[in-house]
Amino acid sequence: MKKFLILILSAFLTIFVCACDDEQSYILFNKRPITPDTIVSETNINVFAPGERIYYLVTLPKPVEKKSLLIQVVKVGGDKDERLGYDLVWGKRVKLRDENVHYYTDYLVFNQAGAYIMKVYSRDYPTEILTTGNFYVRN
Repeated sequence: MKKFLILILSAFLTIFVCACDDEQSYILFNKRPITPDTIVSETNINVFAPGERIYYLVTLPKPVEKKSLLIQVVKVGGDKDERLGYDLVWGKRVKLRDENVHYYTDYLVFNQAGAYIMKVYSRDYPTEILTTGNFYVRN
């Protein structure tokens, strides 16, 4: 009886856990420009030097209807402890082209050391965050 109960429970969990096929948006950071060769390389890190170009790739599994994104970078306050609040340091509205409705790529340069959070919003639902990514600028 105990084996039968375990079999039923495992079948039940398998059905409800493995049926998820929800793709999510991601942000990939790199030290070199994003190309098919550099997407899977050792330069995909999130720690950069001040003044260094921070290349990023935002993936979109489902195309957004208005073909427009809002990208914001927020600096986590405090230079040493990184816990004293948030400051909006950069923002950009981008229009997606017809040939790249599933991704957007560009680069940033920050000279001030600290911890940063990149947030991406869709103009379709401007109150919901599509994806976030953390990166650090350190000496």
